[in-house]
Amino acid sequence: MVEILGISGSPVKNSNTDRLVKLVMDSTGLKSEFIKLSKCKINPCNACMVNDPKWGRVFPCQLNNQCIIQDDFQKIRPKLLETDALIIGGYPSYGSVDARTKTFLERLFALDHCAFQEKPLMMGKLGVSIAVCNTIGDGKTAAEQIEHMFRTLRMIPIAKIVAQGSFPCKFRRECRVRHLEPVPLTPPEGIIRDPLSDKEVIKEAQTAARTIRETLEIRRKARTR
Repeated sequence: MVEILGISGSPVKNSNTDRLVKLVMDSTGLKSEFIKLSKCKINPCNACMVNDPKWGRVFPCQLNNQCIIQDDFQKIRPKLLETDALIIGGYPSYGSVDARTKTFLERLFALDHCAFQEKPLMMGKLGVSIAVCNTIGDGKTAAEQIEHMFRTLRMIPIAKIVAQGSFPCKFRRECRVRHLEPVPLTPPEGIIRDPLSDKEVIKEAQTAARTIRETLEIRRKARTR
């Protein structure tokens, strides 16, 4: 059984987002699995509708919590139901979470609600949202979007980690397209920053991992009483 499922929306090989997700996973010391969305074929939600003889026009996933789109989400679905904690890392693109992460979040709608379930399928699972960003403001926006889905699924968000992993375009001062104003930055524009060299980020990741580990241990003990 996979206790921790880590998911990264970054397409960059061994990206800062990947590494931060893995840091939280590995720090738990629990059995975990990492999924890189760029290596998966996951289509966006089609908002498909069907005419049910009893309920009328509804989303088919509302009837059985099963998405009818046949792609790699179907392989991830059982892992989502099995895991105790979900760690999702993305990055902001033009003020919103990146496309791959957003697409994955949309597809979680199929696990959201079903009139015939006693409780939401993801209810009570722990969630950690991660965003690696250029500016902290945009990073917070992306992390909050991930956390919003956790709350929608009745999961328990336990941490929101935002880390700077890059700085504005190195051509910023010479840009003739967007006419960006030069801003003083240290290090200079275009420099890739390693968020795992930031002691505060590492501390946040380790704290999140400890919370996951301790919470799951409490739950295990409660089940054996």
